[in-house]
Amino acid sequence: MSLWLVPAALLIGLVLGLFGAGGGMLTVPALMMIGDMTIKEAVPMSLWLVSLVSLTAAIHQQAWKQLQYRLLLILGVTGMAGGALGARIGANMAESLQLAVLAILILSVALWTGFVRLENKVRTFRYIPALLAGFIIGLLTGMLGVGGGFLLVPALIFLGIGHFPTAVGHSLIIIIANAAGAMISYSTIASVQIDIGLTASIALIAAAGSILGGILLKRLPAALLQKGFAMVLICLGCFIAWQSLSAA
Repeated sequence: MSLWLVPAALLIGLVLGLFGAGGGMLTVPALMMIGDMTIKEAVPMSLWLVSLVSLTAAIHQQAWKQLQYRLLLILGVTGMAGGALGARIGANMAESLQLAVLAILILSVALWTGFVRLENKVRTFRYIPALLAGFIIGLLTGMLGVGGGFLLVPALIFLGIGHFPTAVGHSLIIIIANAAGAMISYSTIASVQIDIGLTASIALIAAAGSILGGILLKRLPAALLQKGFAMVLICLGCFIAWQSLSAA
């Protein structure tokens, strides 16, 4: 394992624990640049890493204390179904197209997140939008190898959870479900191979970072977290857009 993967893994965990998002978006580029992998190799490994680190962060933050279980069930079940289908689609997509779609999504969400106003409260969610949001986010999770948190947090805010830490807690749980659906689908594809030892090593380091992120989440103001989330997305979106142009 490259030594540069150690600080990269810590950063992945920190961002995931702090924002409930960004783990997969950091993991895929990190594995490609530092781990010298193709996107086809990085995507399935990213799903394993993000799910394991999300589980650690959710346990540390005691996410179950703030969950709306009906919303969680709807997004989780539809997300797993979407993730399984997305993995099938992603395995057959051109690398340049995968990267281009990911870059467009990240930059679009960054702009939306930067302007939306948080109400710092939790409202009753709507079922039909929740069903659609869960399936689409799961589909993109499997297709692009990201945990879906960068879409989940804004979606949860749109669905009625205006309190940022509460949205983060829900996001971590749903990320695990979405990634699980995609991982099951990838496990049936013979051409996909995962280095279990490398995956476990990176996951342990990232898990430590996620605990630090959870501590900071409770101490930083929501407005600052929201702006930081948008800035991280803009930087990642620009990098992945450049990667897409290079792969074309």
